[in-house]
Amino acid sequence: MHQDTRRIRSRYAAVNLDDYEAKLIDALVDYTGMSKATLLRQLILKEALDTLGVGDIVSVGQRAG
Repeated sequence: MHQDTRRIRSRYAAVNLDDYEAKLIDALVDYTGMSKATLLRQLILKEALDTLGVGDIVSVGQRAG
């Protein structure tokens, strides 16, 4: 069914946000039209790659796709 079974996504963690943070994410979801899960996954992966210093080498779309 899937070429690479390691690419199947499953729930990994929950994120707790205060009202201001949640409203910011909701506004970004409305602005981009992306689903909240997709948006948050891309933001998390981008930050992780930037922290590791490889954010310029590999784009988030290539890693998250």
